[in-house]
Amino acid sequence: MRNDATGMPSGGNRRKKSVVGALGVLVVAGVGVAVFLPDREPVLSVPDRVCAEAVPSTHVKALLPEKGEAFEEERAVNFMADASRGLGMCDLSGGGRILVIKYSRIQDPDYDREWVQRNASKPGNTPISLGAAGGYIKSYNRAELFVDCPYSKGRKDLLEVSVGIGGNVPETADSTRQAELSALAADAARVVARDVERCEGAADLPDGAPTIG
Repeated sequence: MRNDATGMPSGGNRRKKSVVGALGVLVVAGVGVAVFLPDREPVLSVPDRVCAEAVPSTHVKALLPEKGEAFEEERAVNFMADASRGLGMCDLSGGGRILVIKYSRIQDPDYDREWVQRNASKPGNTPISLGAAGGYIKSYNRAELFVDCPYSKGRKDLLEVSVGIGGNVPETADSTRQAELSALAADAARVVARDVERCEGAADLPDGAPTIG
């Protein structure tokens, strides 16, 4: 009887094939997990009002991603009713983006409506208006709105309200983003002019978003 085992797989070969087969199954299973694993980035939870609960967050939510790093109100200075300090700032972040809302009551007489109009007409800027208030969208990441807010009768002092966005934002003009920035600037301007600084021009600020162009 011939004792020839060359055609039969040895125990070692069988074990090797089993290991290779098991690894193959694991690789395929891993691919399946990678394909079917749900997106684990948390959904941003933004409160209904921001900046010490003074400003509606509708346009904040529109400007931030739906998912990503948790929303945070890092600081809100002088947004409380009747704070009247002449300037204030609110820093917000979430999903890798940053929003900065600022206001300043300007006392320099050189900064008047004519100055605002000149800046609005500069290349790269887009004019915006909200009732008697005017301003402009600057490039892809900033909106500025100016409201009449005289310190005394006969003066023409302005309240400047600005909204800027940074972080993972494309450096290109986007009409939707520009509209949301200007609308958030309008929300902040109404709050500051009416409730914080009590500006004379607050009565002339309509509800809604500014007109662009």
